[in-house]
Amino acid sequence: MKLTTRNVLLAGLAGVSILSAAAVIASGPGCAGEAGNGPSMMGHGPGWGGQRHAAYSLEDRAGWRLKILKSELDLLPTQVTAWNAFSTAAQAQARQMEQLREAMRAKAGTLPERMELAKKSSMEREQGMVKVMQAMKSLYETLTPEQRKVLDAQGPMTHG
Repeated sequence: MKLTTRNVLLAGLAGVSILSAAAVIASGPGCAGEAGNGPSMMGHGPGWGGQRHAAYSLEDRAGWRLKILKSELDLLPTQVTAWNAFSTAAQAQARQMEQLREAMRAKAGTLPERMELAKKSSMEREQGMVKVMQAMKSLYETLTPEQRKVLDAQGPMTHG
Protein backbone atom coordinates (compact mmCIF):
# COMPACT_ATOMS: atom_id res chain seq x y z
CA MET A 1 0.00 0.00 0.00
CA LYS A 2 1.35 3.42 -0.88
CA LEU A 3 2.37 5.69 1.95
CA THR A 4 -0.16 8.42 0.97
CA THR A 5 -3.05 5.94 0.74
CA ARG A 6 -2.13 4.55 4.14
CA ASN A 7 -1.95 8.04 5.64
CA VAL A 8 -5.34 8.99 4.19
CA LEU A 9 -6.93 5.82 5.57
CA LEU A 10 -5.38 6.37 9.00
CA ALA A 11 -6.51 10.01 9.03
CA GLY A 12 -10.05 8.95 8.07
CA LEU A 13 -10.11 6.28 10.76
CA ALA A 14 -8.86 8.77 13.35
CA GLY A 15 -11.54 11.26 12.29
CA VAL A 16 -14.32 8.69 12.59
CA SER A 17 -13.01 7.63 16.00
CA ILE A 18 -12.95 11.21 17.24
CA LEU A 19 -16.48 11.87 15.96
CA SER A 20 -17.76 8.67 17.57
CA ALA A 21 -16.17 9.54 20.90
CA ALA A 22 -17.59 13.06 20.72
CA ALA A 23 -21.09 11.67 20.09
CA VAL A 24 -20.83 9.33 23.08
CA ILE A 25 -19.57 12.10 25.34
CA ALA A 26 -22.21 14.56 24.09
CA SER A 27 -25.05 12.15 24.80
CA GLY A 28 -24.11 12.12 28.49
CA PRO A 29 -26.03 10.49 31.31
CA GLY A 30 -29.08 12.82 31.26
CA CYS A 31 -29.95 12.57 27.59
CA ALA A 32 -32.25 9.59 27.90
CA GLY A 33 -34.92 11.28 29.99
CA GLU A 34 -35.10 11.05 33.76
CA ALA A 35 -31.64 9.85 34.80
CA GLY A 36 -31.51 7.62 31.72
CA ASN A 37 -34.53 5.55 32.75
CA GLY A 38 -37.25 7.01 30.55
CA PRO A 39 -37.81 8.23 27.03
CA SER A 40 -35.78 11.16 25.75
CA MET A 41 -37.30 14.56 25.06
CA MET A 42 -38.33 13.32 21.63
CA GLY A 43 -40.11 10.38 23.23
CA HIS A 44 -37.40 7.88 22.33
CA GLY A 45 -36.18 5.48 24.97
CA PRO A 46 -32.57 4.52 25.50
CA GLY A 47 -31.27 2.59 22.52
CA TRP A 48 -34.19 3.79 20.44
CA GLY A 49 -34.99 1.62 17.46
CA GLY A 50 -35.38 -2.06 16.70
CA GLN A 51 -36.31 -4.54 19.40
CA ARG A 52 -35.17 -2.24 22.20
CA HIS A 53 -37.68 0.39 21.07
CA ALA A 54 -40.51 -1.98 21.98
CA ALA A 55 -39.63 -1.55 25.66
CA TYR A 56 -41.73 1.64 25.70
CA SER A 57 -45.25 1.54 24.36
CA LEU A 58 -46.81 4.65 22.89
CA GLU A 59 -49.07 4.83 25.94
CA ASP A 60 -46.09 4.63 28.33
CA ARG A 61 -44.27 7.39 26.48
CA ALA A 62 -47.38 9.57 26.35
CA GLY A 63 -47.94 9.09 30.08
CA TRP A 64 -44.33 9.95 30.83
CA ARG A 65 -44.47 13.08 28.66
CA LEU A 66 -47.81 14.18 30.15
CA LYS A 67 -46.39 13.78 33.66
CA ILE A 68 -43.48 16.07 32.79
CA LEU A 69 -45.69 18.60 31.01
CA LYS A 70 -48.07 18.76 33.97
CA SER A 71 -45.21 19.53 36.33
CA GLU A 72 -43.84 22.18 33.92
CA LEU A 73 -47.26 23.86 33.70
CA ASP A 74 -47.69 24.03 37.49
CA LEU A 75 -51.47 23.91 37.14
CA LEU A 76 -53.87 25.86 39.32
CA PRO A 77 -56.77 23.99 40.98
CA THR A 78 -59.20 25.62 38.52
CA GLN A 79 -57.26 24.14 35.58
CA VAL A 80 -57.17 20.52 36.74
CA THR A 81 -60.48 19.53 35.14
CA ALA A 82 -59.38 20.78 31.72
CA TRP A 83 -55.99 19.09 32.18
CA ASN A 84 -57.64 15.78 33.07
CA ALA A 85 -59.81 15.93 29.94
CA PHE A 86 -56.76 16.64 27.78
CA SER A 87 -54.66 13.97 29.47
CA THR A 88 -57.40 11.37 29.10
CA ALA A 89 -57.82 12.19 25.39
CA ALA A 90 -54.07 12.04 24.78
CA GLN A 91 -53.73 8.70 26.61
CA ALA A 92 -56.70 7.27 24.70
CA GLN A 93 -55.10 8.40 21.42
CA ALA A 94 -51.81 6.75 22.35
CA ARG A 95 -53.59 3.53 23.39
CA GLN A 96 -55.54 3.46 20.13
CA MET A 97 -52.40 4.04 18.06
CA GLU A 98 -50.61 1.25 19.93
CA GLN A 99 -53.49 -1.13 19.19
CA LEU A 100 -53.49 -0.16 15.52
CA ARG A 101 -49.72 -0.59 15.35
CA GLU A 102 -50.01 -4.08 16.84
CA ALA A 103 -52.78 -4.97 14.40
CA MET A 104 -50.62 -3.87 11.49
CA ARG A 105 -47.66 -5.92 12.77
CA ALA A 106 -49.79 -9.00 13.36
CA LYS A 107 -51.43 -8.99 9.95
CA ALA A 108 -48.83 -9.37 7.24
CA GLY A 109 -51.53 -10.10 4.63
CA THR A 110 -51.63 -9.02 1.02
CA LEU A 111 -50.79 -5.53 -0.16
CA PRO A 112 -54.47 -4.55 -0.58
CA GLU A 113 -55.22 -5.81 2.96
CA ARG A 114 -52.28 -3.87 4.39
CA MET A 115 -53.32 -0.74 2.52
CA GLU A 116 -56.87 -1.08 3.85
CA LEU A 117 -55.51 -1.41 7.38
CA ALA A 118 -53.27 1.64 6.82
CA LYS A 119 -56.28 3.62 5.59
CA LYS A 120 -58.27 2.59 8.67
CA SER A 121 -55.34 3.53 10.88
CA SER A 122 -55.06 6.94 9.25
CA MET A 123 -58.77 7.66 9.67
CA GLU A 124 -58.78 6.57 13.31
CA ARG A 125 -55.68 8.61 14.00
CA GLU A 126 -57.34 11.70 12.55
CA GLN A 127 -60.49 11.16 14.65
CA GLY A 128 -58.37 10.75 17.78
CA MET A 129 -56.35 13.84 16.93
CA VAL A 130 -59.54 15.90 16.66
CA LYS A 131 -60.53 14.81 20.19
CA VAL A 132 -57.07 15.64 21.56
CA MET A 133 -57.10 19.01 19.77
CA GLN A 134 -60.52 19.91 21.22
CA ALA A 135 -59.38 19.01 24.73
CA MET A 136 -56.14 20.95 24.17
CA LYS A 137 -58.05 24.06 23.11
CA SER A 138 -60.23 23.85 26.23
CA LEU A 139 -57.14 23.51 28.41
CA TYR A 140 -55.36 26.33 26.58
CA GLU A 141 -58.22 28.72 27.33
CA THR A 142 -57.72 28.17 31.07
CA LEU A 143 -53.95 28.75 31.08
CA THR A 144 -52.09 31.88 32.12
CA PRO A 145 -49.82 33.61 29.57
CA GLU A 146 -46.73 32.03 31.20
CA GLN A 147 -48.29 28.56 31.04
CA ARG A 148 -49.25 29.12 27.41
CA LYS A 149 -45.60 29.83 26.57
CA VAL A 150 -44.65 26.47 28.10
CA LEU A 151 -47.37 24.70 26.15
CA ASP A 152 -46.59 26.57 22.91
CA ALA A 153 -43.09 25.07 22.99
CA GLN A 154 -44.58 21.55 22.86
CA GLY A 155 -46.32 19.38 20.31
CA PRO A 156 -46.23 19.14 16.53
CA MET A 157 -43.69 21.16 14.57
CA THR A 158 -41.51 21.87 17.63
CA HIS A 159 -38.53 20.11 19.09
CA GLY A 160 -39.80 20.27 22.69
